[in-house]
Amino acid sequence: MNDLLYKGHFKGLDIAFTYTVATAAVNESVVRHDCDPAAAHVLGRATAAGLLAAALLPEQRRLNACWKYEGGLKTVVVDAGNDGTVRSLISPNHLQDLEDAHEGLYGEKGQLQVITTENGRIVNSGTTPIPLHDAVNDLAYHFSISDQVETGMSVMIGFEPDPEKPVALCQGWMIQALPNTDLERFERIRYHMGDFGFRDLLGHESAADSYFEQIAKVLVGQEPDYKGVHMEACPPPKFKCTCSREKMYAVLRSIPIPDRMTMVKRKEPVGINCQFCSKHYKMTINECIVAWNQKPAQ
Repeated sequence: MNDLLYKGHFKGLDIAFTYTVATAAVNESVVRHDCDPAAAHVLGRATAAGLLAAALLPEQRRLNACWKYEGGLKTVVVDAGNDGTVRSLISPNHLQDLEDAHEGLYGEKGQLQVITTENGRIVNSGTTPIPLHDAVNDLAYHFSISDQVETGMSVMIGFEPDPEKPVALCQGWMIQALPNTDLERFERIRYHMGDFGFRDLLGHESAADSYFEQIAKVLVGQEPDYKGVHMEACPPPKFKCTCSREKMYAVLRSIPIPDRMTMVKRKEPVGINCQFCSKHYKMTINECIVAWNQKPAQ
């Protein structure tokens, strides 16, 4: 099953949705970060959740979500665009020893910051606590509390013993209440996201053209006003990093002046790795000096 991304609404119910198969895009991020199975599970589901949320943004806008925990898991970051591009990272990338200790993995407290940008300019931002200790559910909680838009999310991910393609399937849904939504009905449908039947379908793939409609029908249940789905295809998910040599200059400018002086004395090239894609940039001392003498706007 190829990666895909849909958005639309349930006719007659005033509920918007997004649906994605993001297996290849998630696999790219998991492999680049050399994640163990526990970290891959967290990063993969968060990456798909970011894609689901970004699909509803206006054109040219991006969503950056940063989960910060106080346990063994410290940070998860997902940067996703309306165009289906996504990049993500997790720190640390090995969590296997903490997987069975829920509080040890997440800690007691944490926060989620979500920023929406357009051409690099911040359009909206908000921060919420993350009491559910699950990246997907905490993002849905954020939209419900910070944006005051009732939201439900569910992402399933499965693996196989292939080091080059460890992610066998990553599939997810998001629903959001529109202005005239019957909130009691919305809550019933959101509740179905935890049902075995829905999660079982979400955990498997099928080449059948009707598979999407089959999942949607199980999600909606027996709601009498349901009249099918209206949907449109979005650009398919694709791992893409926006790093560049020029952007690394900003990293150089963050180096304290005493450290800069030491680097100049050594006359050794400076290496910088992009945290998202692990691409290595090698800067000469002359390039460093040029960057330090530039103003940020330049």
